[in-house]
Amino acid sequence: MSTEQTGQTKEGACLVEIELPHCTASDAAAVFAVLRSAFPESPELGNGGGGTGTDGEQRKFWVGTVDVRTHGEVECTLELGEPVEADLSGGPDAVRQVQDALAGFYDVTAEPRISGDQEVEVRLKLAQR
Repeated sequence: MSTEQTGQTKEGACLVEIELPHCTASDAAAVFAVLRSAFPESPELGNGGGGTGTDGEQRKFWVGTVDVRTHGEVECTLELGEPVEADLSGGPDAVRQVQDALAGFYDVTAEPRISGDQEVEVRLKLAQR
């Protein structure tokens, strides 16, 4: 394996994909603010698309990528208006770090989806404390 491939493998093991399905814009902003604070070098957090909820607030499917190689202190004051589901996928250690960061701020219930040697998927249910 070349040095370039090894570097890409290490970088890939540090990235976690996160999806927030059926989430309001304000709740997505709260979750992503926690993650931006905890992992300040994350490349993309908060891309979303489509839909209006029954309460009139925009409901979107939000996606992002968290890079766990750098850590910061969670300094966030945004609260969730309602419980949020978050689907995480990535390397086992990286997913655990993201889950732990969210658990430091929200009540978190985890439901493992798919596990393997190189990648895991977990659905988290986040609720305001």
